[in-house]
Amino acid sequence: MAIGPLVFEPYLRPQIWGGRALGDRFGKNLPTGDSYGESWEISAHPHHVSVVAEGEWAGKTLEEISRRYPRELYGNAVPADGKFPLLIKLLDCHELLSVQVHPDDQQAEKLLRNEKGKTEAWVVIDAKPSGQIYAGLQPGVDRELFETHMSSKTTGECLHHFHPKAGDCVFIPAGTVHTMGGGVLIAEVQQSSDATFRIFDWNRVDKNGQSRQLHLSESLTAIDFMKGPVAPVVPTKKEEVALGVTAESLVDCPFFAIDRYRLAGPLAQPFQGKLSIWMVLEGEGLLLGEGYKRLFRRGETVLIPASSPALVWEPTEPANFASLLAITLPEMSTD
Repeated sequence: MAIGPLVFEPYLRPQIWGGRALGDRFGKNLPTGDSYGESWEISAHPHHVSVVAEGEWAGKTLEEISRRYPRELYGNAVPADGKFPLLIKLLDCHELLSVQVHPDDQQAEKLLRNEKGKTEAWVVIDAKPSGQIYAGLQPGVDRELFETHMSSKTTGECLHHFHPKAGDCVFIPAGTVHTMGGGVLIAEVQQSSDATFRIFDWNRVDKNGQSRQLHLSESLTAIDFMKGPVAPVVPTKKEEVALGVTAESLVDCPFFAIDRYRLAGPLAQPFQGKLSIWMVLEGEGLLLGEGYKRLFRRGETVLIPASSPALVWEPTEPANFASLLAITLPEMSTD
């Protein structure tokens, strides 16, 4: 049985550090007037399981499809535990997020219940001049110095930081201290986990005057104190895949791979027989196949199952272009 492209209802999460850009820039339907920080585009995490929004699979959950049709969904890369392994988000980091760290799989198993570790990557879609990314420790910062700054509530001084620009990709392995904000829109690819240990929240309080909970002991266990300054990755250009199409590899890690395609001409779906997830970063892209035609706009995401019939991406007009992320599971994830 073939399963065609799957588009899911986004799940919008209010956050103290969010804004309104998910609605203003990407057309997401923000249900209240709150500040929204996250749009979960594709998820089978227990906190929210994505539901198919359209087509013959409308109303089905990603968890159900993964459980009932694993070969059709994953091809030869069925996860060993049968659970969908990734969580794909859009983030509006209007204000600074808390300084935080994520555990790896082994630490998560010891410190938390029913969570995986969390390695992630960010691709910057837009950034204001005030936008900042903090990633990794400054040279010379060891555990003792870090704990001193934790006690004095000056943790931010320990972190390497820079002003990001659109197109930057930052890889954050588990154990890397990080945060970002000040007007940064990103696409985030991560393990399917909500394991976050909050180290420092910039001494802010909510509307009730309450500080958010910190996780200092857990953070010190999870931090990789050998992880120094983290800079944007240097993309690796891929061989020409089609006339008018450029492609580059951004991340290739044990949990996912991320490629970026810029289309000024048609691109035959390059991952036939494999699960792939596509997000439009710039412009618009038409996804075409036998009995299928849909326009995807900036900020929209589609999952193409391994069993999907052949598909082609096209920019809307020859004079236009589309920039897309392609996320795949690495070969080493096969059973």
